[in-house]
Amino acid sequence: MAECRIEVVASTPEDVCLAATGGADRVEFCTHLASGGLTPGRGLTEEAYAMARQLGLGFRVLVRPREGDFVYSRSEKRSIVREAEGLMALGVERVVTGGLDADGLPDLDLLAMLDQAIGLDAVVFHRAVDEVEATVDCAAIFRDAGIKAVLTSGGAAKAVDGLERIRQWSNSGLLVVGGAGVKPAHAQALVEAGVEAVHASCRMAVEQQGPDRLFDRSRTAVCTAQVSELVEAVRSI
Repeated sequence: MAECRIEVVASTPEDVCLAATGGADRVEFCTHLASGGLTPGRGLTEEAYAMARQLGLGFRVLVRPREGDFVYSRSEKRSIVREAEGLMALGVERVVTGGLDADGLPDLDLLAMLDQAIGLDAVVFHRAVDEVEATVDCAAIFRDAGIKAVLTSGGAAKAVDGLERIRQWSNSGLLVVGGAGVKPAHAQALVEAGVEAVHASCRMAVEQQGPDRLFDRSRTAVCTAQVSELVEAVRSI
């Protein structure tokens, strides 16, 4: 069995440093975690990527242009492709993206656009796949399209509850990153299901200074202790 990697969600350059200190193998970089994650700004991404390179950390970036559903207009698809091209030119490891068509199936038109622009070896299909009906053979769709990696909870609210689908997709040859509500206690089940990596937020609230007069200033940051605990749980298997 190949070694399982630990992927931590990061939203600032400081998060990248904290994830590395905790022993993570790589980060998925994104902003606006409350909506499930959105594409970060280029300047922020460049700073975070420089930090990751300095620390020897793998670096992937979420490409999702807006909150809400995953059915994108033609202009939104073009923006996804342009963002992906720019990120790959920057040198990031992979982009994490995807979409659904009007029938709720993986958007093959978007995948064809991405394939032409950057090649699908550089794409991890993200958790939009978890909204596809369980009766659909997504593994076959991805195989035919050329997608080799997917970030998924197995269609459940928490990855530990979607193990059957995760196991099926891993056995099909997909590189599965198991994510959603992942805790150290879930590590063994996910590893045994064949995931290439466990994906976790490992976050804690950040204490704010001053009164919240106009805006909600609450935010979170990566917790090194939580990362370390997850790393220990995975490495001990």
